Amino acid sequence: MSRSREGDALYTPPADAPGAGAMYPRVERLLHDDADGETLLATFEHYASADPDCADPFAEEFDGTVPEDQPYFPIYRSTDGGETWDAFSAIRDTENDWGLRYQPVLFELPEAVGPWGAGTVLAAGNSLPDDRSRTSIDVYASEDGGRSWSYVSTVAEGGRAVPQADETPVWEPELALDADRELVCYFADERHREDGYDQLVGHRRSVDGGRTWEDEVFDAVVPNGEDRPGMPVVTRLPDGRYVLTFEVVGPTHEGGLFVKTSPDGRDWGDPEDLGSPVETAEGHRLTNGPYVTWTPGGVGDEAGAATSADGAVVASAKTLRTDGDEQAPGSGRTLLATTDFEDFADWEPVAAPLSFADEFDTGQRTVGWTTPLLPSADGEELLQMTSTHVADGRCEIRYASAPLDLS
Repeated sequence: MSRSREGDALYTPPADAPGAGAMYPRVERLLHDDADGETLLATFEHYASADPDCADPFAEEFDGTVPEDQPYFPIYRSTDGGETWDAFSAIRDTENDWGLRYQPVLFELPEAVGPWGAGTVLAAGNSLPDDRSRTSIDVYASEDGGRSWSYVSTVAEGGRAVPQADETPVWEPELALDADRELVCYFADERHREDGYDQLVGHRRSVDGGRTWEDEVFDAVVPNGEDRPGMPVVTRLPDGRYVLTFEVVGPTHEGGLFVKTSPDGRDWGDPEDLGSPVETAEGHRLTNGPYVTWTPGGVGDEAGAATSADGAVVASAKTLRTDGDEQAPGSGRTLLATTDFEDFADWEPVAAPLSFADEFDTGQRTVGWTTPLLPSADGEELLQMTSTHVADGRCEIRYASAPLDLS
């Protein structure tokens, strides 16, 4: 695994790639794969596929399954625990014929759920037509380790894909199993402005493996018509509780991250209670593009000792900021971790496996637009992946792995 804090490139877009080139990565470990090594799958927003005239050197590697005129989610595969990667497959929009453009997520079912056997890989993401007039969070399934994919259902449909513009889009799906081992999809929702919510975090539950979905439940809201909870990510603690992290964009919280807990993955308490901010004792806080995970290995101190026998919760984001909303020291190379599983108040800075020039350094908002974290199987290291600036506003996807040490 790479020991350079600059990491290695998973994917570098061609020079003529439109927009951001690549961003919003996600990575998942497959516990039921039949490969000899440790199998991981990764995906991301792939902007070269939105332009059929783009000289994308990777499109031809997907075995002819990629359409020439629609964006898709590429799937990369590693069988050595994330040390090396290969282009593997692609998820195509076979339901709307629009293309899969934004916010992909991967989730391997650890056990049989509904019609799916253990090891089925689910994917969710946002399907949009060329004119961005609609948004559709769609679910796909692979029963062969990510080699082929089929449409399952639509979780939520919304309006034009323009944020903060009095439109009604839906965004940013996240998949998990609740305490009853039923599938839950969390997402950001702009369809409730008449109730005073500019955007909120909600979820829908399925009791048949994602074929159909129950009514939406609100998880995090700010009823002032301005602040916007969004980008939900869920992890589970060793005691069975669930942790939800999300950003709150707007004049009150300025993109800060918050965490809430739930006993079952469905009941997060009063949705107006945002929980605890992800910030250090001196007021340095993670902002925008949240991710959270629990790692069994905990965080090492200078002597290499674990800080907690119960592991640690580790969070990432686009930037680390001061309480004055300026760039804090270590932004782009620091994660925050806590072993306080009750109040989530004692967040400590830890050196991130991957170091990159952040939004402050590059002037590019697309840098670090989600930074997934995946503990190694033994908990001794943490794999980090994100979008880093290449040139002219384009980003590539980079990754690195290292033990976690207090910074």
